[in-house]
Amino acid sequence: MAQVTEGQTLPEIRLSRSFPARRATVFKAWSSADQVKRWFCPAGFSIPEAKVQMRVGGAFEVCMRSAEGVDYWTRGRFTEVAPFDRLVIEMDAIGEGDRRFFTAHTVVTFAEDPTGTRMEVVQTYTMHDVAGLPMVQGAPQGWVQTLDRLQAELARPQD
Repeated sequence: MAQVTEGQTLPEIRLSRSFPARRATVFKAWSSADQVKRWFCPAGFSIPEAKVQMRVGGAFEVCMRSAEGVDYWTRGRFTEVAPFDRLVIEMDAIGEGDRRFFTAHTVVTFAEDPTGTRMEVVQTYTMHDVAGLPMVQGAPQGWVQTLDRLQAELARPQD
């Protein structure tokens, strides 16, 4: 990757996955802190804290804790909520001392497909502190692992 500067918007990442579940069920996995805590992080991480208010302007805040006990906060807001079809979330990755590494503009779409629901995630990043670049570079692999966790969560008996 060429040299990255603060304020630069990086190329988007795009991932999609089909889940053997109804659109409403996949959409609902994003709707509460309890649900998000069970799946919204890559392998080796847990989510001890989350705040999810699925409405335009509502909070989407997640603390991802590494196996070493280091906390990584993502704090953002829903900017669009179209039930069962689309979510848009603006999230900032925050470091120590509320240092803002980057903003992730995240668009999630949900569509019926022959196996159940196809979910697509498109994320673009605007850098605020180049120290956050390794997180952005690891995002595609992190999303694959996160979607693996979502798949396991959706296979679990639902309440």
